[in-house]
Amino acid sequence: MTALGLITYALERNASGIGQYTLRLLEELRSGGCKPLLLQSGGWPPGYSPHDYQRVQLAGSELLPALLALGQIQIGWQARRHGLRLVHDPTGVSPLSLCATKRIVTICDAIPYVYPEVCTTLDRLIYHHWLPQAVRSVDAVITISQHSKNDLEKYIKIPGSKITVTPLAAGAKFRVLSEAEIAPALERAGVARPYILYVGSVEPRKNLLRLLDAYREVRRWSESWKLVIVGARNYWKSSPVAQKVKELGLEGQVKFTGYIPDEDLPALYNAADLFCFPSLYEGFGLPVLEAMACGTPVVTANSSSLPEVAGDAALLVDPYNVAEIAAAMRRILEDPALAAELRQRGLERAKQFTWEKTARQTIAVYEKVLGEKLR
Repeated sequence: MTALGLITYALERNASGIGQYTLRLLEELRSGGCKPLLLQSGGWPPGYSPHDYQRVQLAGSELLPALLALGQIQIGWQARRHGLRLVHDPTGVSPLSLCATKRIVTICDAIPYVYPEVCTTLDRLIYHHWLPQAVRSVDAVITISQHSKNDLEKYIKIPGSKITVTPLAAGAKFRVLSEAEIAPALERAGVARPYILYVGSVEPRKNLLRLLDAYREVRRWSESWKLVIVGARNYWKSSPVAQKVKELGLEGQVKFTGYIPDEDLPALYNAADLFCFPSLYEGFGLPVLEAMACGTPVVTANSSSLPEVAGDAALLVDPYNVAEIAAAMRRILEDPALAAELRQRGLERAKQFTWEKTARQTIAVYEKVLGEKLR
């Protein structure tokens, strides 16, 4: 078998987004008969088993600045030491400048270009300086939606012929559950029915300020539902959301759960009467698929990649229009027939996306770059 390397980074830090992508890809690559050497920066999520992958630790490169400096030397050295012919960086940040192999990088979105105000100095440095240089020399770029591909062509000037889209999927844990499976997770999270659900990072880019305004409008029609916001909170990014809750007088109606592990998250989707995700920009929008796979009706934005993911299985709204968001939420909550129809459409839509397919498409990129079959 051709020697492959795959970089893992900070998977022990409540993996979401890129971390989930890396973990699910690892599992399905293995199932597909492709077992890369793991170039590991950081650890694993609690209770996670990396199976029988061969691993080498990039010691001292657990933080991103170190991965971009010392880590580059280590990756290059380990690639030579193990005779790697291809290295894939799914994190989208590593220039691989010292790695004398075929190189593939996954870049999930172009957020630092579209919303520079929500990004850190390191984000801007990576996207405006490192990545534009790095993508000139990499052999292929993977991204996760057609919308992201278009943005990478527009902002980083990557030729479209160099980019392959490999959509994501909801994990196997995200499914319709029995009441016996749901109740204990709700108790652990301190969540009571009935409620409207949001899952994702707690920051203004996710459009939570308008979601809160829309939720207040819904409460003027009915006070039956609370709003449950699931996601890790960051003081710098999350404080405007917490302040908005206070300004609207919704402290007793909005529940912040913090990070919820994958073991309990499907139950929170299952028990929700509605999932609302009006994000302004997403590279993919995985929570939409997760909600659909759990049989939860969805309201989401009609912008960025979200229509690609939702298809005709959700109510799409203008994310800048509070009245439109509120009206869509109310339509589902007051119309059981519509909720049932969206539930069924969502279940069928979620089946169209699988991690097995994502891995198969990724292996095809490996084979194209190497010019040979891996199986």
